[in-house]
Amino acid sequence: MRRIVSAVGAISLTVPLMVVSPASVPAATSGYVGVTFGFDSGTLRGAPYDNQGNRIYNVPMFRPTGDLTVFWDNYVEQLVTAGVDFVAVNTRGYVPGSAAPSGSGDPRILGGLVAAINRRGVAGQLKIAAFDDTPASLTDKKNQVKHHTGGYEPKFDLGDATGAGEGGYQYYWDYNLREFYRQVPDSVRFKLDGRPLVYEWSIGDFAFSNQGNGNASRLLQYVRSHAQSEFGFNPYIVVDQNWPQEDPTTVDNVDGVDNWFGVPGPGYTQNTFKNNKYGVAVPGFRFVSGSTNMVIDPRHGQTYAANLAATAGSGAKVTLIEGFTDWQENAAVMRTAEGGYDQRLTDYPNQMLNITRRYSRTPFPSTLRIEAESADSVFDTTSTNTLGTYRDGSLDVERTPDSGGGWDVGATAAGEWLEWKELPIQGTVRLRARVATPNTGATLRFLVDGRAGPTVTVPNTGNWQTYQTVDAGSFTLPTGSYHTVRVEFPNGNLNLNFWTASP
Repeated sequence: MRRIVSAVGAISLTVPLMVVSPASVPAATSGYVGVTFGFDSGTLRGAPYDNQGNRIYNVPMFRPTGDLTVFWDNYVEQLVTAGVDFVAVNTRGYVPGSAAPSGSGDPRILGGLVAAINRRGVAGQLKIAAFDDTPASLTDKKNQVKHHTGGYEPKFDLGDATGAGEGGYQYYWDYNLREFYRQVPDSVRFKLDGRPLVYEWSIGDFAFSNQGNGNASRLLQYVRSHAQSEFGFNPYIVVDQNWPQEDPTTVDNVDGVDNWFGVPGPGYTQNTFKNNKYGVAVPGFRFVSGSTNMVIDPRHGQTYAANLAATAGSGAKVTLIEGFTDWQENAAVMRTAEGGYDQRLTDYPNQMLNITRRYSRTPFPSTLRIEAESADSVFDTTSTNTLGTYRDGSLDVERTPDSGGGWDVGATAAGEWLEWKELPIQGTVRLRARVATPNTGATLRFLVDGRAGPTVTVPNTGNWQTYQTVDAGSFTLPTGSYHTVRVEFPNGNLNLNFWTASP
């Protein structure tokens, strides 16, 4: 037997209640919150976690297999848990005639993300925006096609619309954003003021030439005219601040301007444009390799909370967070693998998801759903994940065909337990567990901050994958409070898919 504990030390059955004073409880954010989302080959495969010699701390809990269906299922669940309004996928275009995906950020695979949102039934809650990595989608793709090299030399000539020289607006629309809108239907597009949102990254001198004299504006007008004629809408375009610096005429051709964070620095900015505030925030940042030393200290989550308070919590119309899956720069918001702060730069796996939700429009969801496989810490009697999926460590996890798909925790033995930290639960709530077992007499029990609820006998459901929802008791908790919740299996012999807390 062995004990897996959270990164903050040994676990006691009595955990102090975390009650936040009313003055310090973040009010529900009035503006929208979204996250960037990279899906390069390393993220999709799950290995190797390496980036130019930079040590990777933010290793994800989820262990991908290359199966894109389960990849998207997992990350949709995490995005919903974080409470974000949208995911801004990093689009980088594709090489025409190539198989999909032809590289990092290929929009042709985004139908899988849409399908996962629909499978989970959250199309009314989670939407998709485009984050166009402009140097990659234009300069790098032009050099792949024209010179078979890739990279940022020769630079992209913004004065060349046809591609006769070193430009070509087809890389901006035909091989990138058009495909994004083909894959992402109107029902799941995130909109500001009723128009689909597009973020544009830098048109700096490292990758572009001839940005001025109205050339950058003509590029924007090109995408607007094609979006209108082909899809019937005029996109809401937010650009990096260097667009109006390089071409002042873009001021009249964009809807918003943000100012990306610098390193070193606090890790957030809030820029006002046409009476609207546009925020950018990051949970932390660490890229140290050779002579490069770029660090924003996450400070055990304090940096992230402060950055969101200064953006989403301070009147931003929309806040974009870098970056949900950005393990390459240790700026990730996703669940991290087991390990202490010195290994992961998080105190426990769900820490960054919890902070994100705290500054969302729903900091205290009316129904909180927690997946069994996502536990921050566990006590398990096996030394490995005997069922072999989702995560490393000792917790036994398997795929489930239960409604909504996903994973369950199985092979439970007497005395095992799962635990989560800093969960937003307030008022009088009913706890319910989604369970399955072919056995008679299996039991479970919830503890909230060490206070035990009733021991509940689970009915024989007839099969390990035939699930029922059981009532597991109620708790009355203070307003604006966060809690440690444990599920115990006194005699094992059941599967747990998820549990909920609702009024």
